Amino acid sequence: MIITKLHVIDWYDDIITSIVSFDNNIYIFNCIHKNFINGLKTYYCVKIDDDSSKQIGNIIEKKSLTKIDWNFINMIFKKNNKTNNVFLFNIDSLFVGLDIIFSKARSSDIIDIKFPFDISNLY
Repeated sequence: MIITKLHVIDWYDDIITSIVSFDNNIYIFNCIHKNFINGLKTYYCVKIDDDSSKQIGNIIEKKSLTKIDWNFINMIFKKNNKTNNVFLFNIDSLFVGLDIIFSKARSSDIIDIKFPFDISNLY
């Protein structure tokens, strides 16, 4: 799948949370691990449903998110954070035009994330 749109919604110290589109599918991507030797990042990717995709459109256009926006993103994430919607992906950099091959997450890979993501979890 090729990334057609990429909206970074949170970035700190090269750790990224973003909304990523592939044609008609939208995902919440969150970096959950960074290898500081080779720069490779592991992204936790959650496919969001069509209703959530439409609702999140207004949020991703904002320059800064409010607590209400983050609460809404958390609600969408929780609602869609299920085995069939979760994928893992390793890369050093995300960009529009990147061709991605996901790894399907197992039920043991499912984690609960609270946004904005506290990057101290990675150190």
